[in-house]
Amino acid sequence: MNEVNIRRAVSSDYPGVSALMDELHRMHVEARPDIYRPLQPRMSQQEFEDLLSAEDRYLYVAEAAEQGEICGYVSAQFHKINNAEMFMDRVVLYISEIIIDRMYRGRNIGQKMMAVLVELGKELQADHLELTVSSFNQGAQEFYEKLGLALRSSRMEYIL
Repeated sequence: MNEVNIRRAVSSDYPGVSALMDELHRMHVEARPDIYRPLQPRMSQQEFEDLLSAEDRYLYVAEAAEQGEICGYVSAQFHKINNAEMFMDRVVLYISEIIIDRMYRGRNIGQKMMAVLVELGKELQADHLELTVSSFNQGAQEFYEKLGLALRSSRMEYIL
């Protein structure tokens, strides 16, 4: 198996990250065309640059060492919840997106990327690592459960 390096994303990673974001978005459009609008690209270069420069965002890529191509991407956002009347004070590292290229799945890249985020959460003194996963994405749900994430809530709908 080829070695994969997990590192902070940089501006020149945009083409690889954009391709992965397109793949992730296509999956959502195919599963729920009533909710998701087809976009190409899913993320513009400027959006990517804005995320890279945001103080509370953390972007990482998995890079196949031999090929030098981006085969995974994860984006997380740091949130402090303070003085909310209804909620306890909390510090959360929220995973916005995570995707591994189909050609690279099954090689523990997702586990390595999640381990990087767990360590980041500890460094940031977060008390929760959270994410949202769509009900149609059974593979992702199983992956997260294997890593020890637990279901906290469900969002339900009634289509009219």
